[in-house]
Amino acid sequence: MLFALIRKEIINNVLSFRFMVTLVLFFGLILISIMFLTSDHQTRLRTHEASKSAHRDQILSFKGAEDQDEQFHEILFGGGGVYGDRAPQPLGIFVQGLDKNLPSQVNTSLTNSRKIDENFYRNPLFSLFATPDYGYIVNIVVSLLSLLFVFDTICGEKERGTLKLLLANSVPRDLVLLSKWIGGYLSLAIPFLVALLAGITYVYITGAIELEDETLDRLLWIVLVSMLYVSLFSALGMMISTLTHNASTALLVSLFVWISWILVIPNLAPVIAKITSPVPTTQKIQAEKGAVDRETEIRLQRVSRQMLSYGKKAEDMREKIEQEGSNRKKKLDQFYQDKLNAQIELSKNLSRISPSASFTYATTDLAHTGIGLFTSFKRGYNRFEDEFGTWANEWDDTYHDNDEKYPDENWLQPDTLPTFKMHHQRLDDAIEAALMDILLLLVFNVLFFMLSYLFFLRYDVT
Repeated sequence: MLFALIRKEIINNVLSFRFMVTLVLFFGLILISIMFLTSDHQTRLRTHEASKSAHRDQILSFKGAEDQDEQFHEILFGGGGVYGDRAPQPLGIFVQGLDKNLPSQVNTSLTNSRKIDENFYRNPLFSLFATPDYGYIVNIVVSLLSLLFVFDTICGEKERGTLKLLLANSVPRDLVLLSKWIGGYLSLAIPFLVALLAGITYVYITGAIELEDETLDRLLWIVLVSMLYVSLFSALGMMISTLTHNASTALLVSLFVWISWILVIPNLAPVIAKITSPVPTTQKIQAEKGAVDRETEIRLQRVSRQMLSYGKKAEDMREKIEQEGSNRKKKLDQFYQDKLNAQIELSKNLSRISPSASFTYATTDLAHTGIGLFTSFKRGYNRFEDEFGTWANEWDDTYHDNDEKYPDENWLQPDTLPTFKMHHQRLDDAIEAALMDILLLLVFNVLFFMLSYLFFLRYDVT
């Protein structure tokens, strides 16, 4: 009996006008999005390789110049610096997350450091009219279509009188509800998966990324989370349908819930977190660090006046004062970072009231384009600066302070220069990071279906 009821639901859905609209939207949006983002990824990858080559050639160009030592010294200690390049994330084609918001290049010298935003050199219309990625389409469009697909699955049949006839034939209510959920979900999931498979096939044919090993596993996990997210809204729509008695009311309630969950809560959570868990401004932290520097300088001058500047005791005292100043500035940086992390964590927890936030966190973690990518970039950049500072000072001690104006032929090896590297998150770590959000989506699914069942047991079909 259950299979007969499911078959009936699928046939009714497939023959409806909304199914045709959904099918066209799925293929149109997903395919166009993946095609555009695949092309963009290939362009960014070529730009990345060309940039790496250009920066390497720039370093090599100093060898053989008449004033090569002075030129290279100017690069290290002047404003030029050296560059590090960040490659685009492969699964950014499907879930962009923060990938395009982070700089594609970083630059550092002993006197200056900066990040280079590639968007400054791109057509501004690409930012004004950004191409929605697969994650955005599922989060916004598919969730809405899922609600609109099932919002009248119970109340609509009641209005037409078919629900009363169905239950008059001694069909158990639990089977009716289960068949409607399965039938509605399959009617939406099958065309969605077919459209997605077509998009993945296009990516594979173009060779933009290698869909194998860990990359393929990550993509499969993203698809699994997407299907769980779609089923959640199917269960939610069915619950709303069991709470209302006419389709127009169910539609209004569905739209209200969708707007609240998708648009309001995820954007309101950071505002609430900012108010309840404030973070000091970077200007305030810099001002306090400047005060520490001035205090340190005053103490150093006092030591110089009171002791012989070339004495061992004075030297030890200066080192102690400088170390104390450095430690105080590190504590200020740590204080700021702790406050920022607390605000971020509070924002995430508040936004998780909405399944939309859980879906976004889970998919970006799995694609390595979320907060983990931001953290990895920040750590990589700090490590790049530290390693470069150490390397530059060692080079200066060897070739410049010792007046070696004519270094040997091997004085410059580009491969020995510090490079910008980011930690690659393993799949196991990504799954662990996304596990809480995946479990929340699962809990929402079970909760909505159980509530639908409880409401339907008391539903008046007359």
